[in-house]
Amino acid sequence: MPTELATASRSPGATEIQRPIPLVVMYLYVHGQEEDFFYPTVRARSSAARVAVRYLECALAQAASLRVADAACDVSLATNVTDRAVIGRDGARLIESMEDLGVRILPTEYLHRPGGDTEIYVSSRYVLDAIVAAATDQPSERALWLTDLDCIWVNPQLMFASATAGPEIGCIHIGYDPDWDPVGFDDHGLTRRAIGELAVAMDGGEEVPPWVGGELLTGTPGALRELVGACEELDAALAAEGKKVPTEEQILTLAGATGRVRFRDLSHLARRMSTGPRNLAAIVEDPLALGLWHLPSEKGLSLRRTAREVQRGRTARLRRDLSDPARAARRFNVEGAGPLRRAQDDGWLATQRVLALANSALPRRP
Repeated sequence: MPTELATASRSPGATEIQRPIPLVVMYLYVHGQEEDFFYPTVRARSSAARVAVRYLECALAQAASLRVADAACDVSLATNVTDRAVIGRDGARLIESMEDLGVRILPTEYLHRPGGDTEIYVSSRYVLDAIVAAATDQPSERALWLTDLDCIWVNPQLMFASATAGPEIGCIHIGYDPDWDPVGFDDHGLTRRAIGELAVAMDGGEEVPPWVGGELLTGTPGALRELVGACEELDAALAAEGKKVPTEEQILTLAGATGRVRFRDLSHLARRMSTGPRNLAAIVEDPLALGLWHLPSEKGLSLRRTAREVQRGRTARLRRDLSDPARAARRFNVEGAGPLRRAQDDGWLATQRVLALANSALPRRP
């Protein structure tokens, strides 16, 4: 993988040093038609190709947020897609649009699947394979940034300046109630307290550990590979006792609770943002000061709309919006929306449904 170099000075007049520019790694596992899966925030029909298209729209919007900001970084998409026919014409065009932005496609097999027959967030552990694929043959000091697809870089420079070093892994800590199940399914979920109890039983770990969100992981290639190894060790130890923790957030939280991985909280710079008039999540204070927004509820709306603009070459407004956090917040519904904006959004969504139905009725080319 080619690596550009960035120049930095420790202080005025100091000798210049060169280090590799950061590598942002998005990742997408596309399900086979025989696989069962469930993603509550996708807002797309449930075929594997349709779900892939919705996530690829998010990926294109994220890549564009870096490119219009002229961020000094490389961008890759780790994916198991080798035959683009499986994601249809729309999916193939989205990948081509990402390649036009300089995104490198990184073929990645899914080897770290959760045990058992879980359907909820079944691809969440794909991040571990993305780490292995992206960290291969990288300079030891390069900062890798693993992000969920539905993220927008509001201030890339702010984020890159916070890169961790040594064994630390940067992440987002989420302050869930200790007895609340974030996954929401009794047969799959674990609370912070339950994971703490599991950690204490295994290694005498932390009783109520901080919850590690899976939307952002950053560190050096070596530190990230050690994180994958720690997760593998935990899986093996749990399997020996007939136990499992299916999602990536659960295994990462357990890895932190047992002391196997040292995490550093970056939630003062990046947050999971709940948007829309019906969300009941706590309001994030001062979102305009953040460098990265994770927008799971915007997959079918602002991220999708932004991807459409990028595909049509209409990036001037996106560039203006992202140069001003207040404008960006309005574009991505981060600071709420009044009745007029909600009516406009509902109208846009209705138009997309009509167009999709009309397109599905057209005869396909042989």
